[in-house]
Amino acid sequence: MRTLFAAAVPLALAGCAQPDALPLATPLLRAADPGLAHPAPAGPAVTHTRRSIEEPGDWRRLNDAQAPGGTS
Repeated sequence: MRTLFAAAVPLALAGCAQPDALPLATPLLRAADPGLAHPAPAGPAVTHTRRSIEEPGDWRRLNDAQAPGGTS
């Protein structure tokens, strides 16, 4: 019962309190100015390499070829 009372009193007091004033929106207006906007940098060049579908290879040989110091 004490735990319920200890939890309910602060909630009731916070519910009756006057809310804080909202911050001014003037700092946000500067960010919306289109004159301050910079164009986004060009993205990386993406190339597509077409590969044909083939049967899976031996996974042990493929892992050994990609391992550091492995055979290529």
